[in-house]
Amino acid sequence: MRISERVSLVGSGKFGMELSDPTDCNVYLLDGGGECALVDAGGGVEPERIVRRIEGCGMAMDRVRTCILTHAHADHAAGASYWRERYGMKIVASAEAAPWLARGDMDKTSLNAAKRGGVYPPDFAFPACPVDLTVAEGDRIRVGDLSLDVIDAPGHARGHIALALMEGEDRSLFAGDTVFAGGKIVAQRVWDCIIEEYAETVAKLHRLRFDRLYPGHGPFLLSRASVHIEKAHLIFERLELPPNL
Repeated sequence: MRISERVSLVGSGKFGMELSDPTDCNVYLLDGGGECALVDAGGGVEPERIVRRIEGCGMAMDRVRTCILTHAHADHAAGASYWRERYGMKIVASAEAAPWLARGDMDKTSLNAAKRGGVYPPDFAFPACPVDLTVAEGDRIRVGDLSLDVIDAPGHARGHIALALMEGEDRSLFAGDTVFAGGKIVAQRVWDCIIEEYAETVAKLHRLRFDRLYPGHGPFLLSRASVHIEKAHLIFERLELPPNL
């Protein structure tokens, strides 16, 4: 599903467009001309459905050379090993999350907690996956002729990053699970969901004033994204919690 000239939605699960397996987050394909990248990996269950979506966009898989992970939760990252092993994609993640991904740590990625809460079935797997490039705020990731600026974005999860991209005159945000359409968030009872950090991240994103929002679940926004981010920010400023997705 092409969203803009350079961005397509190629995966989305039960909290989104149901394009692929229910355990998948929104998986975006970035077209950098000479090469392409995925933003987030999905949950790794039937990833071939995402492959078919990519090919349906007219993209050969050998052009998709990078997979950038916003954070290490299973719906965003458990598919990383598939993309690396099957297609040789370079895996990019934050320096904090990289060790958890490399050993498939089901405690640090909160997968064991999510299984106890019934979010995933007991046999859901998180294959270990080495990270080829670690990044932090201020770093820039090149995808062909595109440049993505890394933003540290903890709160929903430790080791969470967001990505800023200029699309013509529009400033776009790949938000992962930081903020969603309607000013919603995802706060969970897991070890690394920290409300004060969450509020600080949303305040930072509010200051940066984005036009477009490509979130980890649910609908994307092609204009007025800053209005939606501001909703979450103002609720945090009142010492309350924005509504959960």
